This record gives sequence, C-alpha cells and structure tokens, in this order.
Amino acid sequence: MLGTFAAVNPFYQPDISPFIGYAAWLADMALAIACFVYPPLARPGVLLCGLFLAVPCFLDAKPLCRGGLICLAVLPLLFAAVPLLAPSITDFRARLYFLMSWFGTRELKRRPRSFHAAALLQSVAGTLAFAAMVAAVQAIPASGLWFGPRWLAGGFMIFAFAETATGFHNFLTALLGLTVPGMMNSPVLSRSIGEFWTERWNPAASVYFRRTCYEPLARHGRVRALFAAFIVSGIWHLLLAYAVLGRWGMSVVWGAFFFVQPLLILLERRMKVRRWRPAAARGWTLSALAVTCPLIVEPTLQIIARILGAAGPAPWTAAMVVLVVVVTVFPLAVSLMASSPTIRGYKTKAETLKSA
Repeated sequence: MLGTFAAVNPFYQPDISPFIGYAAWLADMALAIACFVYPPLARPGVLLCGLFLAVPCFLDAKPLCRGGLICLAVLPLLFAAVPLLAPSITDFRARLYFLMSWFGTRELKRRPRSFHAAALLQSVAGTLAFAAMVAAVQAIPASGLWFGPRWLAGGFMIFAFAETATGFHNFLTALLGLTVPGMMNSPVLSRSIGEFWTERWNPAASVYFRRTCYEPLARHGRVRALFAAFIVSGIWHLLLAYAVLGRWGMSVVWGAFFFVQPLLILLERRMKVRRWRPAAARGWTLSALAVTCPLIVEPTLQIIARILGAAGPAPWTAAMVVLVVVVTVFPLAVSLMASSPTIRGYKTKAETLKSA
C-alpha cells in the first residue's frame, strides 16, 4: 500500500538503484531467517518484511528487476511468518519441514528413485506447445476482432506453461526420490473453479491465503472470507503488474480477474458442479475460465512483452523454461534438507490423516 500511495503521487520519481534494492532484500532475508530461528522477533519481523513489499515500487530499474524483486520479497515474508503460524514447533528443521509441506497440509518425504518417462514427455510437450502458442500470439494482430484468437492462444500458452511445470516437477521429484508438493498440478484437468485454485494452480498460494486470510475471517462468514482472500490476492497481482508495466489501467484489469473468481465459485456451488460427470465438470471449468481469460491473458502478454521486448518465440520459451527450473529446483533443494530422517517424528496434517 505504501508503494501504491507513492506511485500515485504526481511528484514521485523512482530513485532507488537496483543494487540498493537487492541489498535491501538481502537484509530483509537476514531478518526473516532471524525470525525463523528466534520466534520472539516474528511479529515485528513480519511487519517489516511486509513493508519491504513496497520497495520495488521505488526502484529505478527495468521492469524485469522490479517484477523479480517483488516476487523475491514474498520469500522472507513466508519465512518470518512460520513461527507465528506454528508456534508449537521449536526445532529449526521441523519449522523448515512445516514451511515446505505448505504449513503441514501436504506430504513431504523420501521414496524410491525412478525415471518418470511420462512426466518428462509431458514437460517436453508443454514446452513445444508453449513455443507454438507464443508464435501464434505474436502473429495475431492485437486489434479489433483479432483479440479473440489472440486471447485464446494466450490462454493455451498459460496452460502449456502449467503443463511444463507439472511434468518437470514430477520428473525431477521421481529422479531424486522425493514426494514434494508442486507449484502446478495440470490445471487443465480441473473439475471446478474451486479445485482449480485449491489443488491445481499454484496451490501453495491457496494454502497461504487460507491460513492468513480466509480462516481468520471465516468466523464472520465464509462468503465474506472467500471474497476477502481473492481481493487480497487481486491487489497483490495488481501491484505486481503495476511494478512491471507502470500503467494502472491494465494492472487493474489483471487484478479484476481475481476479483470475479469468488462469483464463479459461488455459482458452481449453487449449480452443484462437483456432482457432475468429470467431462461436464471440466467443460464448465474451462468455459468459465475462457469467459474471464481476457482479464488475465492480455495483461500477462503485455507484461511478458514489456520484459522481453520484441523477442521471438525462442527467448519467450527459454525464459519460461528458466522460470520453471528455478521455481522447481529451489523448493526441492530446501525440501531435501527438510526431509531429513532426523525430523520424521513430526507429521503433517496430510500424513496424520493418512496414517489414521
């Protein structure tokens, strides 16, 4: 919010260099680790780590630097919040285990290693589909009646990214012998909008918003809590888009995509979509997303174009592959440490229910 107020100031000029911005992030990360190790610092630490989210709005840098920094700023906030979300867990590794198992809601354990050929094929196919859709998007004019095909190709491009991330995660976890929750889980197979957000598309964010926003507000009404969680998510995406684009109009459009999701979830509950046959339920989900996709596809395409410029399909695809590798390898590296047998005495909610 501080970054927003600064940005709407007509006399505002970004004046923080990228070096200072990323140096500040290192200090922010050091504070988060201190909170992680020494819980009494957690409450003021969470506040300071939250305030750091405004720093990218003051950065005098290219869109990629601002967008990258605002994404990185979420990491120390998560680390600092763990002692508040799980005050009964005192061991460092157990806290790490709690964080990487998404606040104790998923399994995190070792398993026999294997070569998951189907997952590798899924990742390769997703990458090729992504490149093809990028080529289609860049070939279609961004005007008039051509917006429809452009948005359709952009939507397929986003789903192709999700399939690449799903396949690469499943392949790498099988190769390393780990059971670790992934960033994506084939969103195209969702049988409801609710399943899309809670189980398929970045479910880690869903768990975080549920713990920090939905559950505290649910006592005042579940519908209000549902809207509040998506509004908070929409505002975060709005600010992220503004940090990259520097334009409020398209940023608000990107945030609006999240604002309408609670309406779709309430509608499908009334329609009892979860009782439908799988094919019909998937048809509803994809149709509902297709209707609202212009709100997210066009801003996403403009954000990528703003970062990569007039580059062709190859740089777009290479950037996507790098992103998938980074967001997969880093959590796995931490999970390898967190899944040490020395902390197997601590069970997640998912494991407790399974053993019962």
